[in-house]
Amino acid sequence: MHDAYAYLEDLNAPATRQFAAGAHAETLARFCSGGDFDRLAEDITRQLQDERQIPFCQEHRARMYHFYQSADYPKGVYRVCSAASYRAGMPDWQVLFSVADFDEILDDDVYLEGVSHYVEAPQQVLITLSSAGADAAYTLEFNLNEGALVAGGFHFPPGKNHIAWRDADSVWVCPAWDERQLTRSGYPREVWLLRRGQSFEEALPVYQMASDGVMVNAWRYLDAQGAPIDLIEAADGFFSKDYLYVSPAGEAGRLNLPRDCEVVGYLAGQLMLQLRSDWVRANQCYPAGALVAVKLNKGDIGAAQVLFVPNETQALESVETTKRFVVAAILDNVSGRLKAWRFSDGLWQEAEIPALPQGALELADQPWGGDVVYIAASDFTTPLTLFALDLNVMELTVLRRQPKQFDSDGIKVQQLHAVSSDGINIPYYHVGRSTAPDTPTLVYAYGGFGMPELPHYLGTVGRHWLAQGNAFVLANVRGGGEFGPRWHHAAQGSDKYKSVDDLLAVVRDLAARGLSSPKHIGLQGGSNGGLITAAAFAREPHNIGALVCEVPLTDMLNYTQLSAGASWIEEYGDPENPAERESLAALSPYHRLSDGLNYPPALITTSFSDDRVHPAHALKFYAKLRANGQQCWLYAPGGGGHTGNGTQAQTAAELACVLRFLHNQLQ
Repeated sequence: MHDAYAYLEDLNAPATRQFAAGAHAETLARFCSGGDFDRLAEDITRQLQDERQIPFCQEHRARMYHFYQSADYPKGVYRVCSAASYRAGMPDWQVLFSVADFDEILDDDVYLEGVSHYVEAPQQVLITLSSAGADAAYTLEFNLNEGALVAGGFHFPPGKNHIAWRDADSVWVCPAWDERQLTRSGYPREVWLLRRGQSFEEALPVYQMASDGVMVNAWRYLDAQGAPIDLIEAADGFFSKDYLYVSPAGEAGRLNLPRDCEVVGYLAGQLMLQLRSDWVRANQCYPAGALVAVKLNKGDIGAAQVLFVPNETQALESVETTKRFVVAAILDNVSGRLKAWRFSDGLWQEAEIPALPQGALELADQPWGGDVVYIAASDFTTPLTLFALDLNVMELTVLRRQPKQFDSDGIKVQQLHAVSSDGINIPYYHVGRSTAPDTPTLVYAYGGFGMPELPHYLGTVGRHWLAQGNAFVLANVRGGGEFGPRWHHAAQGSDKYKSVDDLLAVVRDLAARGLSSPKHIGLQGGSNGGLITAAAFAREPHNIGALVCEVPLTDMLNYTQLSAGASWIEEYGDPENPAERESLAALSPYHRLSDGLNYPPALITTSFSDDRVHPAHALKFYAKLRANGQQCWLYAPGGGGHTGNGTQAQTAAELACVLRFLHNQLQ
């Protein structure tokens, strides 16, 4: 069947640009004008620029490096202070470079994506600068001591490249600035070793994957207790990959590891593996979700030891290695815990960790060469606290406490459960003062790629939504990683619809408990969460009062042809497979829209610089709703990319637009 809106897939076509610009202007006129909007956007900007916010840093050699944005530096500066002054609460900041200066150097509108220090000489950095906030980025070598680009250094044109330090005078290069270097998904498929002073043509080619793969990546692990190793990750699916060991001579050989495991660390000559499925080896089964240490000797895999096995309510979230310890952030019933192990007498032995707060815990930084980790902790109503944990003496120190952004008195947090269509209990958090059926309630969901959604401090949402008597709900639907691989697998591929089932079960449960009612319930989700919320909206519009659908996937029959879509076949299924195409058609929000139904108001967002999820998903969904006479609006700025990489004022303006929309529709 002919797709009337396929022309919107050509982002350079004047008709597409004109269509989006007109729709965006209409949204600005409707929600982003007047004194109320200006005051709201200004207040959000002030909160983002509040000097009392915690400056999260990278520590190298007792110096704290920080990316800082403000009214004076809208694109931001990279700055440094001594660790002593930071710990004393009086940081002696020194600006190292301004991001805006690179606009003229590169003749482009660029934003900082990251700074990679060579940890053994941290004045040497690779600066990654995205074009208009896109994933495609420049990489430039910069000397922080000299405050200048390195003449003849490691400089690379824009692309979805992977560039990583190998040593002070060489880098791993996975190039993506030429179509011949790309996989079908638009990611690099080659690995090169480039030494200082060489042109790229003189670099050593180390590995190449087929163009129908997904991506390659290469990096060096420094072992604080031994020699470094070089690894390549060659992914032919989002979750299926080979790991290769690179010898000192530059020869790559496959490691005999499970194809769906994740290598998450290296210490004491051992790889740390996070398992996604059971691994049967030498008559022993290592269970899915476990953290396993495996000896590695010149590319040969040796003995293994299980460090952690989650129970039914637990999941392994992240792993860091220090000089002597392996540290893991664990989820237990969607609340954070920490565990640590030290290698002693030939075995990894668990160490007792000081008690930390309940809620969301994140390993914020781990300075190279020591045994200190920085931990960020918060919950829905408790602002962030930054802790330093010295694992050698198990001493926990509070470094910073973020100020409150809203009055939480009387706000109740409760974890509830809804029963999904197949009888599975789906946990969700309800946060608010009121429990009446007319309470405007915002339900947020993601539910994909094994990524968990945690009870973080609500900040702006608390200040400009909860404080007005409204409620917030975080739905921990299947497809996410809140309970490990099983929770993800349950809503993957042809079962992706279960994420939508779960979200609709939460919505119906809120109404059944009298916590809200359909016309007062709004859904919000971005990227994969945009797909899940849009699918729920298309399936049961009568149970929903409004939709905020951000940088979404909506056309699931053509998603593999758009931007990086082919890399997600393992998550959603392949529309070229007849059986999987049938389930994708049933899921696809764009195709499920009917001109015979009334849909609640929708705000759909995208960015023309989003090179991960193609803007056509949002544009076509909006166009079809509008053609059917529905109330819908499009927020589509030129920049920002998929992750909203822009200035604080731009971030505040978009959030203010979302809040104005929700207040208007759900009151």
